[in-house]
This record gives sequence, structure tokens and C-alpha cells, in this order.
Amino acid sequence: MVRFFVLALTVCFYLQPGFSFAQDVAKQLVGTWKLISSPTKFEGGDTIEAFGPNPKGRLVLTSDGHWIVVITRADRGPAKNSDEKAALLDSMLAYSGKYTIDGDRIINRVDISHTEIFTGALQTQTRFFSVEGDKLVLRTGLIASAFRPGQKLESILTWERER
Repeated sequence: MVRFFVLALTVCFYLQPGFSFAQDVAKQLVGTWKLISSPTKFEGGDTIEAFGPNPKGRLVLTSDGHWIVVITRADRGPAKNSDEKAALLDSMLAYSGKYTIDGDRIINRVDISHTEIFTGALQTQTRFFSVEGDKLVLRTGLIASAFRPGQKLESILTWERER
């Protein structure tokens, strides 16, 4: 009878949908990641590097579901006036929130954003991801462009695990 109970309990845990997979994926994602590249491809063909050819960035994913990201251009310098301060703000992206995993999607509910761009309708950010060894690739999927009204784009951010 005890064997039957243990077997039944084991089967219940084993068959719980997504439980083991989600835990395994979360373990792969947790840590600190350094940005390697961030090209943005517009529908119609052209590609830009919004943060330059050598972007700087850090993504931190915690085991309790927090996400913090900061991305900047590598060619930034100290601001000497108001226009340069505004340019610094335009050359960065920073936000944080709580994330959940659903298959190959990581969904972030933003609670802080550097320009409030991710509040309101854009508060929930969904990214598609893949992990290969120490590389994490995040894709936006095809979304409306904030830079070019009426066009769609996909950003692909490649990160490398920091050790």
C-alpha cells in the first residue's frame, strides 16, 4: 500500500504540466547577462543599431522573478548642458519588473521605467527567448515601432552570461 501511494504521488508530480520544465528554464535564465548585440530589423528590410555597434548593457534575472535591464550606447560621455542631458536619456533604455515564463516566452510586468515608456498599455512586455550554453537571445517579435510610426520592427538582443 505504501509503494502504491509513493508511486501515485510521484506520478502526480511528474505529470504536473510545465512544472519541471518551467523550473529548469528558470534556473537557466537566473543570473547576470552582458549585452553583446542588439540589432533592430524593420519590416521591409533595413536594420539599425539603435545603441550603436558596441552597445553596453546588463540584464539581471533573479530566482524570485525580478528583471532589471539597463542598455546604453558605448559612445556616451558626461553631459555639459541640457541638450546633452536629453541626448543621454535618448541613448539608453532601463526598466525593471517581475517576470514569468510561459514556454519560450518571458513576460515582464514593468514597475519602473527610465522614461515611463513602459507604463499603461506597454506595461506588460513579452519577449521570446532561447538559451544555448552561456548565450541568451531575446526577441521582441514583430511589434509597432516607436521610432517610425506605421512601421513594424523586431529587436534581437544577444546576451552572454557573466561569471
